[in-house]
Amino acid sequence: MAFVAGATGRTILLGALRGLVALLAAVAAYYLLIRLLGEGIRPIGAAHAATVWGFAAAIAGPALGAAGATWRLARGWPRAISVALLAAVLVAEGIAFGNARLIPWDGLAGDPGAILLAVEALVGLVLPAILLARGERLRGYAALVAVAAGALVAIGPVVGMVRALADQF
Repeated sequence: MAFVAGATGRTILLGALRGLVALLAAVAAYYLLIRLLGEGIRPIGAAHAATVWGFAAAIAGPALGAAGATWRLARGWPRAISVALLAAVLVAEGIAFGNARLIPWDGLAGDPGAILLAVEALVGLVLPAILLARGERLRGYAALVAVAAGALVAIGPVVGMVRALADQF
């Protein structure tokens, strides 16, 4: 969402701002809907979770928004890296959270979340081919490997830190 919102910006700075607004609005809408329609959810827990994810949106929104604007406005390496950032988020999340769930192949039919995570990673792998010009694709995949490797290393500690922060509320 932030990447697409950022791609509509006329400058990279405006793209970053649009990405920030898009993710903050998404977090607000999500937790407002939980408040209005959710059954069995403690409102105090939702408010604290919304705060934590609001902080996450404040970091990811501008980064992905700027990447979207860069994709639209730049050429060469900057454009390839911007697409790699979006693709790496999907690949890393799909692998990190889906890997353990995909190993027992016989249980996949009962775990639609595992299939969704696998599809998420596959979409990330296809994005450079779709969003980049032929001459930029090799750069995009090289950047994807580098960024996804870093994201895979960081995703465990970052998710642990977010969960620990949420437990403090």
